[in-house]
Amino acid sequence: MSRELLKNIRIKEEPKLTAKQMIIQLAIYFLLGAFLGVIAKYSDTVSSNSGIGMIFDIISNTTTRLGIWVGLATFIAVWSENPKVAAFKVFGFFAGLLIAYYIYSQMLFGFFPTYYFLRWGAIALVSPLAAYIVWFSRREGGISAICAALPIGLLLEQGAPFFYGYSVVLGFDLFIAILLLVILPKSKIQYLLVVPLSILLAFILRSSNILLYLFGGL
Repeated sequence: MSRELLKNIRIKEEPKLTAKQMIIQLAIYFLLGAFLGVIAKYSDTVSSNSGIGMIFDIISNTTTRLGIWVGLATFIAVWSENPKVAAFKVFGFFAGLLIAYYIYSQMLFGFFPTYYFLRWGAIALVSPLAAYIVWFSRREGGISAICAALPIGLLLEQGAPFFYGYSVVLGFDLFIAILLLVILPKSKIQYLLVVPLSILLAFILRSSNILLYLFGGL
């Protein structure tokens, strides 16, 4: 995919930000990720025997799945000023998330899970590329439809078992997928491209072991 082709897909909105403002934005997304990382880990420690505990149990189960993080990263990316800024922000977000989550884990349990940190860290290093690609999803044409179908299809695959047990957690993945489907395509014609591509991708992911290979054991 050449640079010229990408430029034709979605005209870059040059950020009217100084270097200082960019650093501030990076800090904001880093802190947002850190805050959510602490919440995610704290929710693992709360008993589910009470009303509040049940809420934290849902939060815990939700934050251990891909859906919420794919959705948040997509929202951050598509409303960034350009694809490079999208990659910058999403990496800052996941860096804060992972660092806070695993430092808090060490504080709680007295050890640092190096294996899991490195595995998720490697995935986080790929997130800027994913953010760069997804930024092009809010435009017309087949390439943009593919860019939009990537997060939507993944979320559809993750939420598909909802119809077997009607789990709130799985329903959340489907909700985010539908929300992205409403937000990303900018015309009826684009919907006609994005919907079948998303369903096809979900089918491919569910029929293969791609996600199990990438995230198995995590």
